[in-house]
Amino acid sequence: MNSFCTPFFQELERDFVLLKNSESNTIVGCQNIICFLEKKLKKLNKWLKKYRFDCEKNEIYFFKELKPSLISKILFYQNVLKIESTLPPGKKGKKKHYVKAIHKLLENVREDREFYEYYRSRSTYNDHIYFVRRPYKDIFRDDPMQLFFDSKISTSHEYQVAQLISSDMLVNYLERKIDEINHKSGKASFRDPVNYNWSGTKIDLVELIYALKHSGLINNGNTDVKELAMHLGKVFNIELEDNIYRIYQDIKLRKTVRTKFLNRLADNLNQKLNEEDL
Repeated sequence: MNSFCTPFFQELERDFVLLKNSESNTIVGCQNIICFLEKKLKKLNKWLKKYRFDCEKNEIYFFKELKPSLISKILFYQNVLKIESTLPPGKKGKKKHYVKAIHKLLENVREDREFYEYYRSRSTYNDHIYFVRRPYKDIFRDDPMQLFFDSKISTSHEYQVAQLISSDMLVNYLERKIDEINHKSGKASFRDPVNYNWSGTKIDLVELIYALKHSGLINNGNTDVKELAMHLGKVFNIELEDNIYRIYQDIKLRKTVRTKFLNRLADNLNQKLNEEDL
C-alpha cells in the first residue's frame, strides 16, 4: 500500500495547500479545489479497484483515515461553495445565513447519532464491519445509499466519517465568518484580560457557558452563545474557537450524567459549606 498511498497523499496535500493559497476569491477558489480533488479521487479509486490489502488492519486504516480525509475536503468545499454563492447582502443577513447553516449541520449529525457516538468515542469494535470491503451488499441491513456504491472501492461507513470530518471543518469555518461579522460590528472590541486563567477543560467551560445561557441570567437571556463564549474565553484566557457547538453535542451524547462539571461545582461548594459549619 505504501508504494502508492504515501506518495499519493503527500503529493495531494502539497498541491492542495498551493492551490488553496493561489486564489483570493472564495467561490472561484472552491470551484478550482473541487475539480482538483475530484481528479485525485478518481485516480485513487482506479487504483483501489485492483488493489488487495495485505491485512485487515491496513484496510481499516485506509478506509477510516486516509480516504475520508480526501472525501471530507470535497464535501467541505462543495458546502462552502453553496453557502457563499447564496450569501445575502448585509451583516444581519449574512450572520443569519451562517447560523442557519450551522443548525442544519447539527441536525444532520443528530440523524446519525449512533455512528457519531461510535466515531467520536474512538471505538474500534465494529471497524471490521464498517471499514472493510465486502464482496456483497446486504439489501436488508445496508443504508439505501450503499446499494448504489461500488463495493470494490468503498466500504459501508467511509462516507459517514468524511461527513463528520467535513461538518467539523464547516462549523469552524462558519464560526470564523460569524466572528468576522461581530468584530466589524464592534461587538468584540474590549480589553483583553490577563489576570485570570481557566485551569479546567474546554468541555467544562462550554458546559458552564450553556448553563449561563439557558438560565436567562445574562441580559435576561438575550445573548448569543457564541458571543458569550468569546467573552468568557477572553476573561479566562482560553481559546474557544475550535467549535463550541460540536463540544455541546458531545455533552448531549453523554450516556449517564450530562452535567458532570456543574454537579462537581455544586458538590465542592456544599462540601466547603459543610466544613465551615463544623
